[in-house]
Amino acid sequence: MSKNKITPNSILHFNKKATEDEEVIMADEITLDNILEKSSSDNVSDAMKNLYGEYGLVRDVKPLNGTDRVSGFIRTVDTNSNDWGTCIKGIYACQPGEILFIKCSDDEYAVWGELASSAAYAHGVKATVIVGASRDTSEIIELGFPLFSRTTMSRAGLPLNRGVIGEDLLINNLVIRTGDFAVCDSDGVVVIPRDKIDEVLEEVNNIKKFEQKIIKELFEDNKRLDDIVGF
Repeated sequence: MSKNKITPNSILHFNKKATEDEEVIMADEITLDNILEKSSSDNVSDAMKNLYGEYGLVRDVKPLNGTDRVSGFIRTVDTNSNDWGTCIKGIYACQPGEILFIKCSDDEYAVWGELASSAAYAHGVKATVIVGASRDTSEIIELGFPLFSRTTMSRAGLPLNRGVIGEDLLINNLVIRTGDFAVCDSDGVVVIPRDKIDEVLEEVNNIKKFEQKIIKELFEDNKRLDDIVGF
């Protein structure tokens, strides 16, 4: 196997040997505060894969506004798609700066729209992620509130308030808990379990350094990518 071949093991152990090219300036370190300035949901998903063999990806959830990028700690809501009342209660269960993360029973009704986005914005909610449907797309984009959902539709349900707030969610074998950390951008939503944040951040830093090394070899050393990665 080529010593430069990209494997989970090579990425995990990259940067173990100190060299001049691998010196890290503290200002360039990727942290929770700057994770979307210096990396992406892709890097976080790769880090999760390398460390745990799972990607942390919430499938098929994308931003209404393709340029939205947001990260933060989440508070969970679990509700029937016909019940948008629980989502409104979830807004006021959030601390300012949290991301409201909503799992719906299905996509049959929209549980979120302009008024919910306005209330969340006013309360200081950082963003909302919906594994389900939303509506009022144009109005929400104009408001500037970051919203990530699986689909959109006009039909809304009722304010039944029969769901639960703060409970664990199971989504495609992915367990999501209040206090986990979500990284959301144009490629999707990736969730880091709260007890794995430090490990994942370290691995994201390793991945970015590895990528920068490859880019340097491509542009400055005129190497071919297939030669660099060893296949």
